[in-house]
Amino acid sequence: MGWAGNRVTGVSVLALAGSLCVLAGSATAQERGAPAQPPAATAAPTLADAATQTTDDTGLAEIVITAEKRPSTAQRTAVALDVFDAETLQKNGVGNIAQLANFSPSISIGQSAGASIVTIRGVSSRDTTEIGDPAVAISIDGVYLQRPTGMNASFYDLDRVEALRGPQGTLYGRNATGGAINIITKKPTNRTEGYISVDAGNYKTINVDSAVNTPLTDTLAARLSFVSRYNEGYRDNGAGGRGDDNNAKGGRLQFLWKPADRLSVLVGGSYLKQGGTGSVYNNVATGPAGLAAVRPPEKSRGATHFGLNYAGYFDTEIATANVQIDYDLGFATATYIGGYNRTDYNHSWDNDGGTRQNYIYTRDEVSKDQSHELRLASNNPFGFRWQVGAFYFNEDLDLHNRFDLTNASNVNVNLREYFFDVDTKSYAFFGQASYDLSERLKVTGGVRYSNDEKSRFGPQYVGALTQNVNGGTAVRAFSIENSSSKSDKFTYHAGLDFQVTPRNLLYAKFDTGYKAGGFNNFDLGQYEPETLTAYEVGSKNRFLNNALQVNLGAYYYQYSDQQVSQFVAAQASTQIVNAGESEIYGAEAEVTWKIAKDDQLDVSASYLHGEFTDLAVGNGTSNLVLDGNRTVQSPRWSVTGGYQHDFHLLGGVLTPRVQSQYRSSSFLTIYNRANDRQDGFSRTDASLTYAPDGSSLSIQAYVRNIENTVVISNAEQSALYAGVRYQYDAPRTYGARLLFNF
Repeated sequence: MGWAGNRVTGVSVLALAGSLCVLAGSATAQERGAPAQPPAATAAPTLADAATQTTDDTGLAEIVITAEKRPSTAQRTAVALDVFDAETLQKNGVGNIAQLANFSPSISIGQSAGASIVTIRGVSSRDTTEIGDPAVAISIDGVYLQRPTGMNASFYDLDRVEALRGPQGTLYGRNATGGAINIITKKPTNRTEGYISVDAGNYKTINVDSAVNTPLTDTLAARLSFVSRYNEGYRDNGAGGRGDDNNAKGGRLQFLWKPADRLSVLVGGSYLKQGGTGSVYNNVATGPAGLAAVRPPEKSRGATHFGLNYAGYFDTEIATANVQIDYDLGFATATYIGGYNRTDYNHSWDNDGGTRQNYIYTRDEVSKDQSHELRLASNNPFGFRWQVGAFYFNEDLDLHNRFDLTNASNVNVNLREYFFDVDTKSYAFFGQASYDLSERLKVTGGVRYSNDEKSRFGPQYVGALTQNVNGGTAVRAFSIENSSSKSDKFTYHAGLDFQVTPRNLLYAKFDTGYKAGGFNNFDLGQYEPETLTAYEVGSKNRFLNNALQVNLGAYYYQYSDQQVSQFVAAQASTQIVNAGESEIYGAEAEVTWKIAKDDQLDVSASYLHGEFTDLAVGNGTSNLVLDGNRTVQSPRWSVTGGYQHDFHLLGGVLTPRVQSQYRSSSFLTIYNRANDRQDGFSRTDASLTYAPDGSSLSIQAYVRNIENTVVISNAEQSALYAGVRYQYDAPRTYGARLLFNF
């Protein structure tokens, strides 16, 4: 079954009482007496073409999602979430995970070298090394991804992306303190169809996406997808390379076999190769005045001349395999999801980000991940509904990392070198059940037990090479790394849903989240797991004969032992420490209004208060107290809005659309200094799409980031390099896209 979606959000506790009065008054007598009618309780793929969105010319679509690991409509699911359907992703040119932040005010995306850092409602993990874990769980077709590498080229031939906000400690569990992002690809169907999309733009951009779907027999279908992404780097790094470039090619092949009504088997595999120079740092010197007063220069707009002395390279290959088996037992459906991911990651870059030093860092890693999930979910649509399951994840990562200094004689001096074997294991058992207390009132509860282990073993060489006293062989310090950590936790969910009418839902819920503990480099000690307790209320509504959608919600987090990054000058390394307490609360609102058959308005807003209430980190001689500092990437206000209108002319439909985003200021480190502050900004996109009547062809012209706004995606303060290293989002881009469906 293919499912499509639209963006959905939740928001504002202050409006709930007023909403309840409006909701009750807006319902017809028939609606007030009608029970909720959820879809069938199985998420198995099917060869049949089932309608996943239904709407008329003036109403909004009903969207089927699987956020709770069983299908339901987005407006009847008591979860704050965004859903980006295939049309939204394609029309807005969303080709990587970072661009999701342009459409959701509650999501922020940062970059660290070639890795993506996802922040939801101020919760994220800044450690993208081999021993770090994300705080937002990301999965593709139900398969959990540990490494954020490669995510920026995986967005092709998608059915939808679901972004769940808040801790998902029961059904998703593993390191889902901040939320979960589920990427769902398009599945094989029983029709011969396909598409090809070609995009050409500035920075020599040439992007091609395509897919072909065909039934092979009455019970077997196949879908083959292909992607090619290329753009010259946005910035001249001054060392013969173009920084922040993109050069990726890959494909995905899936088979769906349904030999009987009760059995469905989906098997898939993919391959992706990325090359080029890769992302770059830009080092801005702090000088003797210290770390507080320096800002990145305005010349960082567009084609920046960074002035590096080493261009670097990026060469990564990712191969995956996955399987999903669903069997209908009558009373329940049994589902198995298994996945394998091998990532061969090679990245070398100018680590100091300038010409004052000449430090080169090289990461050479091969990770092999496998994950397995087995669950059993009841099929009954009403009454007592339940699902139970077990999860297992293992990552075996081999790395050879180097840290070099090129001296005045242009000779590389190796300062550090690591040969580590990193092993990560996680298993969990979970269960969740709901019971209809009445036709409109439902109570839900769930629990999950998670157990995580991580170890790192192997030789390391630290310190510059020195000559033996007898002359001859160069020697240096040598040691064996042998670190490990273990942690486990029970996490819980409880919720109460009141379906006021079939189009109006009120809910309240309680969730806990957990992220595994770990250990630091250089025997700097372990850090504890972080935990988060969340209280949330929300309301999801449709008015005006299904033309106006208003979703509201508010939340309050108690965040304990948050894992934050601290730079340790003595070891020239980043150390993870536990912040004692953080307080996060906020409100979100989303309005989608199909004003008329040819007009649609979208507005979303988020208010976020994130603050460390107990945080002290070392500064070399004493503790630096940071109580009252704001949590990382937590703008107080975020607003997005878009408007589009269809003009019926020239024998077709001409659709102009404009979408803009505003975010107030935020900080990119725990220190909240002026040089890690991202000032408030706006960023606007516009497009013009023409589709001839009766044709499968459409053409679009677009411009993104019209203001050419400088947006900092990462800021790392480093005493070793006497400065702050920055990375940036894309500057203004423009181009045209041709889409042909067949």
